Amino acid sequence: MRADTPPVAPPPVTPPPSAPGRTAGGHRPDQSGYPGTQPDPRQAAPGRGAQPGRPRNAPVSGVPRNAPVSGVPVSGVPMRPQPDLRNRPVSAMPVSSVPVSTVPLSSRPLPPRGTPQAPPRSAPPAGGQRQPAKGRGKQVKPPAQPKAAKDRDAAQELAITEIAGHLTFTPHAVTAWYMLPEVRWAFRPDADREALLSAISEQYAGLAGFRLHLRRTTRPFPADQWAAQLDQLTHRPLPPVPGAPGWGDHLVAAQRHLREINHSEGQTYLGVTFARRALGDSFSEKLLRAFGKGTADSERRKLGKQVEQFDEVLAAFGMRGQRAAAAELEWLLYRSVALGMSPPNMVGSVGHGRWDSGDLLALTEHIERYRTPYGSTVKLVNRMTGEERHVAVLTVGRMEPLDIPERHEPWLHFHERLPWPMELSSRVDILGPGDSFRNLEHRLRMIRSQQLDYLEHGMDAPPELERLASRALVMGDEMTTGLPVDSARAHGWHRIAVSGADREECLERARSVVATYSRELRVSLQHPKQQDQLAREFIPGEPVANTGYLRRMPVRLLAAALPQAASVVGDRRGDLLGRTAGTCRRPVFLDPHFPMEVRERSGLSVMVAEPGGGKSTLLGAMGYLNARRGVQVTLLDPSGPLARLASMPELKPYSRVLNLTGGEQGTLAPYSLIPTPQRTEFGPGADGDREYEISVSNARAERRMLVQDICSMLMPPQVAREASTATLLRHAVRTVPAEETATLDDVVRCLAGIDDTGRELANLLLDTAEMPLALLFFGSPPGDLLSTDSALTVITMSGLRLPDLKIEREYWSAEEALALPMLHTAHRLAVRRCYSGDMHQRKLVGLDEAHFMEGWRSGRSFLVRLARDSRKWNLAALVASQNPKDILGLDVQNLVSTVFVGRIAQDPEIASEALRLLRVPTDVGYEAVLASLSAPDANSAGRLGYREFVLRDVDSRVQRVRVDVSYVQGLLETLDTTPTGQAAGQGGKR
Repeated sequence: MRADTPPVAPPPVTPPPSAPGRTAGGHRPDQSGYPGTQPDPRQAAPGRGAQPGRPRNAPVSGVPRNAPVSGVPVSGVPMRPQPDLRNRPVSAMPVSSVPVSTVPLSSRPLPPRGTPQAPPRSAPPAGGQRQPAKGRGKQVKPPAQPKAAKDRDAAQELAITEIAGHLTFTPHAVTAWYMLPEVRWAFRPDADREALLSAISEQYAGLAGFRLHLRRTTRPFPADQWAAQLDQLTHRPLPPVPGAPGWGDHLVAAQRHLREINHSEGQTYLGVTFARRALGDSFSEKLLRAFGKGTADSERRKLGKQVEQFDEVLAAFGMRGQRAAAAELEWLLYRSVALGMSPPNMVGSVGHGRWDSGDLLALTEHIERYRTPYGSTVKLVNRMTGEERHVAVLTVGRMEPLDIPERHEPWLHFHERLPWPMELSSRVDILGPGDSFRNLEHRLRMIRSQQLDYLEHGMDAPPELERLASRALVMGDEMTTGLPVDSARAHGWHRIAVSGADREECLERARSVVATYSRELRVSLQHPKQQDQLAREFIPGEPVANTGYLRRMPVRLLAAALPQAASVVGDRRGDLLGRTAGTCRRPVFLDPHFPMEVRERSGLSVMVAEPGGGKSTLLGAMGYLNARRGVQVTLLDPSGPLARLASMPELKPYSRVLNLTGGEQGTLAPYSLIPTPQRTEFGPGADGDREYEISVSNARAERRMLVQDICSMLMPPQVAREASTATLLRHAVRTVPAEETATLDDVVRCLAGIDDTGRELANLLLDTAEMPLALLFFGSPPGDLLSTDSALTVITMSGLRLPDLKIEREYWSAEEALALPMLHTAHRLAVRRCYSGDMHQRKLVGLDEAHFMEGWRSGRSFLVRLARDSRKWNLAALVASQNPKDILGLDVQNLVSTVFVGRIAQDPEIASEALRLLRVPTDVGYEAVLASLSAPDANSAGRLGYREFVLRDVDSRVQRVRVDVSYVQGLLETLDTTPTGQAAGQGGKR
């Protein structure tokens, strides 16, 4: 009945006799302040039972049991109108608004309407003022107000009650969380790997007596942050061109490509439950929480001393663990509650890292769980965004012995080779020597008891029992006589969470993980029931779901799990170049100027691969990406395909192609290719003057060396090998002033004036000068040759036939003989352009066919100078060659910052030299890895759409990478040099 409905009087009833403590009319003294009114029975104290003489919740006489109170008049005074409660939740109703049927009523029937009531003894007189009691001399206390409803506690769904910094508190335990940085594993010597695993084993043994929670989670790569950083580091990107994608479009395409491939980063956490909370600590926490405070300061000081001990153990070589930051721990909690789902934007928004019990609701309120007792997955739904994921939890079962690091990969890192992210949770109890020996002794007694049972029954015991007993004796001897790390044992449960967009996808991925582990590692993964409880194990502080599938192992095998093994290479501030192709899939970014500007190293990068390995494509891709950023790029491509980069719409207005085969006379004049140092390039004072004079002298000596080598290349090989030829050339070159304004014509005139032999040498040079291509070496260079206004300059020698260095020079054609000095001076021309600008401006030069430089003195000195001056001039040099011996022979491998090694399958010796360039061990199987790079499928007739390299970055991290620049529209088609066998303009038909 609504509150505004007129009340209906109940039929008159006979009042019962007055009970003790009631008034003459049968009423209790009213505490409301109104004379003659009855207190509302619905405001009775909670828990008060029914009155004697009537069953509990019995209906009031004359009033239907479920009738609303608003329809019952009391003593002729109508009650206050009651609000409409039909559309209000029960939790929001005041106590006085709860229907009568839910509140115990008095056993006394209501008096008929209009019956006079005696005033209660405590009622004030008509004046409203309470008079003092006679003979007592003091006033009566005012009536007590009814108690307010108690606020409900936070509907917390986690075992964690508080988070303070890197500590998480539960009612009975405290856990300290540490962040384990990733460590290099791939292409590392086995001796270094074994040293790493031994150090981690000792750290685990030092944690004996504690329970560990090892968590491996993933975090989507922050593509937006990378793009913002790249844009910030790009001071002068190329201006937009109408009809072509601009710089902003380029960044958006790269971010979209990162998100489509679902790149993620791995993070490893280690939680140490190091303190059992005493009863007094728990009681004091509850008491302090009643006053809005957290853990007591005394307990925090006591825990702080223990935390310092664990900091010292975990920070040593091996794990190198550091305390988890507030943002990192928040991410772990969000990711554990919502396995495989995107976290809300509030992660890391507050930096102090304190979470009270009321704040912990933010971890669980967004996620709804749908599960069945025997379901194969758990369905998680974000009620705010509608995101839905299905999660299947696998557990590690029986394991065969593993050979780590000799044959197998780390067994808790192996799942990351699959192309989707997964979560890992391991609860491990570390047993010290005493606990381990007692456990082993108990099992040995069990084995002996079974053997005696067989003997008493006159039966032969199975041989397995004897083998187990022998093994137990050996292990017991190791525990009693060996080091603590040999006797420590790890008992734990290891889970892997696989997620998918729907149930079918999740189960299919789970089957793939099970098959991969069974095939590669001989590890059995099980898919148990109670999936919801298993999924809650990933949340810090939650208990173990069940004790089944307990794995017992030495701490060395636990250390060999190594979930923090890294597959990261490159830097986080360069252009997107591809992804890793090893055990993990991580994005690869590379900034050629990172070694000089950050690491203060040389900017020389080397590319080595056999023909068809992808050197030219990689060189062109890096040139394009840096030119888009406004870097002054110069590429030397003798064969000419890279010249097509200048035709791309976004680069066309800012590019220049210099074809040497049609160049002007004097373009490759050797004297002008080596710049003269400027005094402003050196420091002030006498020391700067001395360095300047030395640099000028070195430049003159380098010019003489280059001119002498060019003259020897232009002469017939039979004449060049004579001792008198070298003597006369050295005399003529020394006579001509070694300045930029000198020419080869001056050398020819000097030779002609020495003697008859010199005159013959001068005539040989003049005969060579009559060839069109040889005119490039004689005369002075054109004035606009070294202009630096273009962002991209491509130097080509289209149509030039390069010689085969394996063939003697006597058998070279005239064109091949001229190709050698042209290529030699073209390298100088490409670098000469980079020396003519600002020293601090970013510059990049790409040099192909560098193996032609190795056989000459000037070539070796050129590459050495390039490596040494690259940091001074902020010059990134990319040198490509087919044979790593060409680089190793120059003795500049200690100056090389970055190395790309492509497919080398023809010659194992060359593969070994390439591994030396990568600084990885030889003759241990890595030669087969180089042979498998970019390996085509023999069963497919299609082309391989990618190229792979082994990359060593400036920080000596080595990984297998796959170059992928498909996010740049039209770039791969422009750089494609593979013949298609189709006639142009035929539409693909002949």
